[in-house]
Amino acid sequence: MLPPFDGNGYRKRVLAAIEARGGPGESDPFEVYDLPVEAAESLPDDVVARQVDAVWAFWQKQRDHPKYRGLVTALLASHDALAAQLRSPGGRRWLAEQTREERARRDAARFAELDAALQRLVERFGGVPADKVDGLRGLAAAAGVDEAAFTERLRRHPAAGGTGADPAVLRQVRDGLAELGRIEGAPVRSLHALLELPPDADRETVRRRREALLQVNRQRRPDRRRALVDDLLAAAGALLVDGDPALYLDALAADVREALRPRVAAAVLVEDRLAPGDVELLVREAQAAGLDPGRAAAVVRDLAAEADTPVELPPPAPRGPGRDGWQAEVSAARAALRAGRPAAAHRHLDAATAAAGGVQPPIRVVRDEVAEVLARSDAAWRGVLSALAARRHSAAAAALEGLVSTAADVPGPGGESAEDLLRTSRSALAAADAALAAAGPGAGRERALLAVLDAVADHPVARAELTALPVAPATGVHVVPATGGAREVRWAASASPGPVEYRVLRLRPDGTREVVGSTRGTALEDGGYGEVTGHVVLASRLGVHAAEAVSGAAPVRPVARAAPAVSPAAPPVPPVASLTAVPHGRRLRLLFPAPADGTAEVRRLPAGTSPPAPGTVVPDPDTLGAPVPPISPGLAVDARPSMPVTEYVVLTRSGPAAVAGASAAWVVLPPVTGAARDGDRLRWTWPEGCTEVVVAVRPDAPPEGPDDPAATRRKVTNSRYDIDGGLPVDGAPGHVAVFACTRAGGRLLVAGEAPPGARVSPG
Repeated sequence: MLPPFDGNGYRKRVLAAIEARGGPGESDPFEVYDLPVEAAESLPDDVVARQVDAVWAFWQKQRDHPKYRGLVTALLASHDALAAQLRSPGGRRWLAEQTREERARRDAARFAELDAALQRLVERFGGVPADKVDGLRGLAAAAGVDEAAFTERLRRHPAAGGTGADPAVLRQVRDGLAELGRIEGAPVRSLHALLELPPDADRETVRRRREALLQVNRQRRPDRRRALVDDLLAAAGALLVDGDPALYLDALAADVREALRPRVAAAVLVEDRLAPGDVELLVREAQAAGLDPGRAAAVVRDLAAEADTPVELPPPAPRGPGRDGWQAEVSAARAALRAGRPAAAHRHLDAATAAAGGVQPPIRVVRDEVAEVLARSDAAWRGVLSALAARRHSAAAAALEGLVSTAADVPGPGGESAEDLLRTSRSALAAADAALAAAGPGAGRERALLAVLDAVADHPVARAELTALPVAPATGVHVVPATGGAREVRWAASASPGPVEYRVLRLRPDGTREVVGSTRGTALEDGGYGEVTGHVVLASRLGVHAAEAVSGAAPVRPVARAAPAVSPAAPPVPPVASLTAVPHGRRLRLLFPAPADGTAEVRRLPAGTSPPAPGTVVPDPDTLGAPVPPISPGLAVDARPSMPVTEYVVLTRSGPAAVAGASAAWVVLPPVTGAARDGDRLRWTWPEGCTEVVVAVRPDAPPEGPDDPAATRRKVTNSRYDIDGGLPVDGAPGHVAVFACTRAGGRLLVAGEAPPGARVSPG
């Protein structure tokens, strides 16, 4: 028989559990109706019917419960079908079979993650390390495993420790140390080296150091290095604290013996003996591999006996007086810093802080020195990676030499090794030197210089020679009409080989020059308005300019630009002089000076439509797109567009017609990233497909946009950026923002925003 239905107990015991697991889909009919599945076949039909009705009536009362309203609604939706099956013995029997199978599957899934974690720990450490148990308990609780079931599962696996020399565990330690060495850029020979302790350190010292490093490691951001160090420190606990450290050192001695055996055999083959110098060197190498002096000497002695040669081992070096506690860690940190290993020094200081219970003055002094070295190394790494990306191997090699001497154990952002990259840059420089030496005089040498600079962009000799050579000018500059009323300037390419860039300027009747743009092709569209007397094409290569090439002297009259439904009548009212698009949250604010005569409105132009020239009379404004909702005189607000280019024009209305005023474009482009100052250069990562940017600089505040009137602007092409190795800056440039650009119809369109990654602040 069943006890009387208790609604309060049902809510706490059944509804809360189902809600916590995610709803009815994670439950079964017997739990939902609080029926024992074990007695499904033996319960009388009337008892089951009373329980089903009581639960259904309770659900009705809980329809508006703030926490269980959604769950109860879902349960009521399935009630009719389930209740009918539960009321009949056959249906109840079938549901019981399904429920038992489903519960078995859920239990298996519930224990699967815990069992996998336990199995992996046994594979790594030969058992379950004691300091991993709390983490496993949390994992089990999250999966719904209670304490009794967790304890039973844990009891099935051995605890780590015991002999501590399981071959699988030792193999895991070797592989982990090798991977950590690759990440840090310096080899980590043994667990004692990981702890920065001598191999004969006592068990208590190892325990204290391990606990200090565990505490420090758990404060680092989660990444592969943190996971590796955590596993290795767990192995150190199993092998050096809970286990017998001598067994680990014996296993390490066997590895060292195998590594040194070919060296001993080669020395005996040549000299018929081991010379005293060879013996001393082999003992030092064995100690450097992580062995204590006694085992190092024993390894060399055994190898000499195998080679049947007498050996005289050097006397052990006397050990100086040691210092206990945190003072010894500070001394070790200073020694590591002098050796150019600030990362190791930082670990010693962390251990010193843990041992002292806080930061003592000597620790603070050395910590400041280490922080300064690490900050310099971070800046040096940014410069190195930027130089390598631009193939500036001369600058990269100089920076890498400094890193190797002062921060050898500080890897790059992606785990790069300074020593490996230095070898790569030196190899590139040597190959460039050999190519120059092999190149003869004449025209072939100019191409050889270009090939060298293509491989090593800052090779000093090749750059000096090439910049001393003249650059041939462009020829045959002429202008032809283009679509949409624009002009296209064309010319014949410079006869000089290499990366020649062409800058095009338009000449006005008053003698002024206006920049049209730059290109590496032999044509560029000029979409400007007004009378033009000619065009100038200026060829340059690596900063060396050729003579100007000018088009014919006959004036070039522009072809009228086609605009939708535009009348040539004189404007009845003055056009609005300016229109500015400013982002504001999810909106775009369009600002303009309110006209003194007539009313103004802003229109969003249809895609692909160019704005009419200011002062043009527009008989039908609807041909220029939809109006943007006005907020106040001089302000209209539009939803922020997602299209790459959205153009607006402000119209002044006077009667049925309107006069076109200023226009503005809101441009959305993939942004510049990684902007930073590196010495006398500003550098950034160019978005794919972007060849031009606008750099805005303000001395007092971050630029508000590409058209900030308080900022100075400079357009930079990717070819100029590559040649200069960045954007040269003098002194403190102030606040910098880099805006990506694109071109449409010969016009340069600038992105409306520069995110944080495209901005640099002083200091």
